[in-house]
Amino acid sequence: MTFSVHHIRVQAKAIAPLQLHVHTGAALRGAFFNALWERFCTNHAAKTCAECPLLQACPVSSLMAPHRDDSPRGNDIPRPFAIRPPLHHAGSFAPDEQFAWGLTLIGQSTKLFPYVAMALHMMGQNGLGKRVAANDWERGRFVVEQVDAVQLLHDQTQLIQAAGSQRIQTPNLPMTWVDAEQIAQTLSNATIRLHFMTPLRIIEQKILLKVPLLRPIVQRLTERHDGLAREHGSEPFSYEQRQAFLGAAAAIKLVQNDTHWVDLDSYSARQRRKTPIGGLVGSAEYSGDLALLLPLLVWGSVIQVGKDTTKGNGVYRIS
Repeated sequence: MTFSVHHIRVQAKAIAPLQLHVHTGAALRGAFFNALWERFCTNHAAKTCAECPLLQACPVSSLMAPHRDDSPRGNDIPRPFAIRPPLHHAGSFAPDEQFAWGLTLIGQSTKLFPYVAMALHMMGQNGLGKRVAANDWERGRFVVEQVDAVQLLHDQTQLIQAAGSQRIQTPNLPMTWVDAEQIAQTLSNATIRLHFMTPLRIIEQKILLKVPLLRPIVQRLTERHDGLAREHGSEPFSYEQRQAFLGAAAAIKLVQNDTHWVDLDSYSARQRRKTPIGGLVGSAEYSGDLALLLPLLVWGSVIQVGKDTTKGNGVYRIS
């Protein structure tokens, strides 16, 4: 359990009328991919990354479409990044208005940060959000004003690109399982509240989870951790650890459910159709013997949980 996670916060300023959906994670993910592909793909003729002979040496595929011939999941392995979209935003931004969003880089993907940094600026040039009449039916554009590394668990920040500067540093505020254990020691072992800031989308036994029971959430967290650990040379949980987590979670009671379901979708260029990305938002309170689960729940607040984390889903905080 040694892989590290880095989070960066992008402070941006609109330079043309910019209109965003309520949940902007899918738009940010699409703009991020397009910027990487446009700037760094050297084989645009390939229909997919998997068909490209440069697959293993390409920063685009490493971030957006990682593939391991020896992976039991083939192409379906966890992407080493997640989006944290702006929350509670106004929806539209006039020129000179500011907004912020986050990008989490997981494990070895931090080595690709120079490509990420350049893609952030190209995202602004290419445009983001809806095409609006006030902008001649173009997407709104923005400039990156400042980039900070953020240690989400210990509330630390590191300036890595100052306003007006073209020089950007590699983030150096890593988060690891040890940090999660430290934070867990400050929490109550008997009661906890999870605040689902962006949609929590979990499929349990082929059915969408619409009541935030803790056991399915814990199961997805262990699966996500293990998938990321395998891809980044770290140790996944043992069978005994997974069973202990699931057993403990099954005994936890959901004592207050203040969540509701939101229906959302995003357009998939690959599938040429809309795909649903909706889920639960709101908060839920749990009680029981939480001691074993707290480090895992804290770690989940860093790596996010459920489906579509690359589109901003599964962001939660703990109180």
